[in-house]
Amino acid sequence: RLPSQNFQNLDNEVQTAAGQHILQPWVQQLSTQPDKEKRPYFHIWRLLYERLAQQTSLKSWVRLLPADTRQPDHPLEQHLSISAAIADALPNPAFLVFSIGPVQEFIAAARRTQDLWMGSWILSYLSWKAMESLADEFGPDVIVFPSLRGQPLCDRWLHKDYGLPCQPTLEDLSRPTFPNRFLALLPAEESSKAAQKAEEAVREEWRRLAQQVYNALTHSGLLPADQETADLWESQIQALLEVYWVVFLWPGTNHLHGPQQADGGKAFYEQLCKPPQDWAFHRIYETLKESGQYDPNWGTVYSLFHDLADRAFNARKNLRNFEQAEETGDKCTQCGQRTALHSSNLDSHDFWARVAENLRNQNRYEIKPGGKERLCAVCTVKRFVQREVLEQEFGLRGGFPSTSEIAAVSFKKRVLDALKEGKLEVCQVLKRFLDIAHPHLKTVAQGALPYLGTLTQSLAETEPNLAEKLLEIDGEWLHLESWTREYLEEVWPGVREDDIQRAREALRDLYQAVDAKPSKYYAILYMDGDHMGRWLSGTHEGLATFGDTWHPSVRNQLANAPNWQGLAASKRVITPAVHASISQALGRFALQLVSHIVEERHAGRVVYAGGDDVLALVPLEDALTIARELRAAFSGHICFVNGDLQVCLGEAVTGYIEWGEDIFLTMGPEATASIGLVFAHHLQPLDLVLQAVRRAEHAAKRRYDRNAVAVEVLKRSGETLTVGIKWGYNGMPDASRLLIGLVRRLQEEKISGKWPYAVQAESLALETLPAEAQKAELKRLLKRQAGQEFSREEKDEQAEKLSEELTVLATHMGFGEMSRWLLVGSFIARGGEV
Repeated sequence: RLPSQNFQNLDNEVQTAAGQHILQPWVQQLSTQPDKEKRPYFHIWRLLYERLAQQTSLKSWVRLLPADTRQPDHPLEQHLSISAAIADALPNPAFLVFSIGPVQEFIAAARRTQDLWMGSWILSYLSWKAMESLADEFGPDVIVFPSLRGQPLCDRWLHKDYGLPCQPTLEDLSRPTFPNRFLALLPAEESSKAAQKAEEAVREEWRRLAQQVYNALTHSGLLPADQETADLWESQIQALLEVYWVVFLWPGTNHLHGPQQADGGKAFYEQLCKPPQDWAFHRIYETLKESGQYDPNWGTVYSLFHDLADRAFNARKNLRNFEQAEETGDKCTQCGQRTALHSSNLDSHDFWARVAENLRNQNRYEIKPGGKERLCAVCTVKRFVQREVLEQEFGLRGGFPSTSEIAAVSFKKRVLDALKEGKLEVCQVLKRFLDIAHPHLKTVAQGALPYLGTLTQSLAETEPNLAEKLLEIDGEWLHLESWTREYLEEVWPGVREDDIQRAREALRDLYQAVDAKPSKYYAILYMDGDHMGRWLSGTHEGLATFGDTWHPSVRNQLANAPNWQGLAASKRVITPAVHASISQALGRFALQLVSHIVEERHAGRVVYAGGDDVLALVPLEDALTIARELRAAFSGHICFVNGDLQVCLGEAVTGYIEWGEDIFLTMGPEATASIGLVFAHHLQPLDLVLQAVRRAEHAAKRRYDRNAVAVEVLKRSGETLTVGIKWGYNGMPDASRLLIGLVRRLQEEKISGKWPYAVQAESLALETLPAEAQKAELKRLLKRQAGQEFSREEKDEQAEKLSEELTVLATHMGFGEMSRWLLVGSFIARGGEV
């Protein structure tokens, strides 16, 4: 619901602003330039509502102006875009469902976080190249999902090719934000040719990127390639991509009009899918027909067409393309699928030992020495494409944080805070360490974590040089166990034993000076929206009813009309404009809220964020908080108070978010998401951790029945621990808040670290007791294990509050599961230390 006071007497203001101040000058200016049709249209599509926000008293509220005041459930902006797409596709519209793969094989085949990021970025970029092909020919509004408006790669294209003032930042360009699958609406007679053109654009761009990498590495002498290498490279690059697409022509075209088109579409769906007799859509459809007020049209049966297109695509994908025979020879040490590159006179081991040596001669260390790392062509592209191609073409400089960097980020924050406070001992000890380490171990780590960069800026008048140098040292070298000759030789050839000993001594002194050590553990987070297919197909049980979407005056007028009461209680049908609004809401979440939460509020890094799909590396101590904030933001259960994000899970929300001068739609309070978290040692193989986070997310959806978070702890010893919790229960709408608070109390020693183990030891006995007895025993344990600095009154207050909340939580998950959660909380509080 939108506040009515923001929308009073606006017709004249909006019309005047749009016509006289924005559109007319654009038309006059742009009509004299080439691309007379495209350029003005792109300006209007991308910038009209931004300019209206600047030139009317509505400000950003203008983007939420409803398309129809009788049923104000979607904004005019999305309505206009989808209407333009449909108008262009008439008289014979068709859906194009298009996807690029292999997703998991390409992304998850990573031993370094840099490879994980680049795999995600390349797939996102190739998906954009397919959409760009369509957007340039038919207009960007033909892409129904995902929404292109405000997407960094789309803005770059509009700025670069058409001169629009919407150049994205380098930070935004570095984030993969496009899913590997999209939905477009095209004229049927041109759709197959357009899909083929889009596929060729994808394949051609992948070949170009790969060739650019190959040329850069061979011309610089880094890759000792010959014709055998070139042939293997070409075959592996050519065989990688799996592109699937299907065109679905809307039934009822050509010979039918108006309601007949809708009847034909519905009959076609019934013939193919055989819906049940009590099919809710049939009841709604017949009510609309009988009302005599609103004739059904294609928009009425849009959700049926989308469902059929989706089924057709899944059937096509299940057919699979011809698969190339398995390659023989020494396999790539990263993906384990393709043959490692070699030449006619060098086997893969010697070939890659030579590559590593050539790199080291240029003070580069992308490949491990001695043939330990041997890559295929595809993994070579992932490893080198940023430096050799994307830095020049996109300005993608700087690195992606390693797992060791993420693990050590809380320690770095502690050191930076001490520098800010002007602690002389910390400055002196840090300088001793950096004088030894920085000249030899400086990496591209600076800029890899925006949060730390912001902290460093605040030190401009204290110790900026020390802070910047600290950020240039990867977290790997803040661990004592990394300072061995064998380990250092790979990046610091000829390191002296006295340098190692002096660095280790300086590190110990630094630990003591800040009273902390870097954690050996980090977290990886994977989030996925629940039942997103149902939201997009209009079958989700959380969809609003028709009555909920009607203006109050409409509801009053129809209150006594025959058949309308039943319609009012029926679930709202997904129309093209509503579909576009969902797409826009997911886009704003991925583009703005995810990065703000992960990278600005906390010291994490987004690997990719494509709508409801998020993968991120985050510090262990912030993992649960970040997960909670992402889940709340997804459904709009957040608000900004003086610029600070506040979580309000369980509270009534509006369906939109006000953030400064910006306002945007969310998925709404009925939308949910599940998150998998894995806590892993920073030296744990990344591919195994990625497998684990997929398991955790799967557990959140299946074992814990969605709208949940599941955590899998992978200890260095090989021991694993898995727990899960719903985001909310009856009587406890924000369950994770309790766990986060307990972690904080354990960190601050308000509760002894022995308490979780005491609860676990009694969990079986507690399970059998009545609720009051459970609460009494929890209260006793809490008072016994309370911090020593607490007064008796403070111990009683803490024990009373927590025992009450924990007893409620245990009624939903059982004492066994709850006690395991307390152990996980203890693990987090100790920074992973056993």
